[in-house]
Amino acid sequence: MQISASSTLTVYHDGQFWVGLAEHIEDGRCGTARIVFGAEPPDEEILRLVTGEWKKLSFFGDVPAEAIESAKNPTRRAREAAGDSKTGVD
Repeated sequence: MQISASSTLTVYHDGQFWVGLAEHIEDGRCGTARIVFGAEPPDEEILRLVTGEWKKLSFFGDVPAEAIESAKNPTRRAREAAGDSKTGVD
């Protein structure tokens, strides 16, 4: 069985931030991921992304649980863990 895969990374300035658009095609499925760099990324940062972080990107909507958890505000997570009703979740 042969698996065909290809990936591209396009870095552009959207008027406010430098953004990377990563595209990945595998087994006939096409997925994208958006990376916001903020300031213009040096070549070393882009190389580090491609060689070390590329496999962590979520191209097909399969967001790792650790990414979801770390996106929450730490204060909110502490309140939820303490069972405080001020979180707005009933």
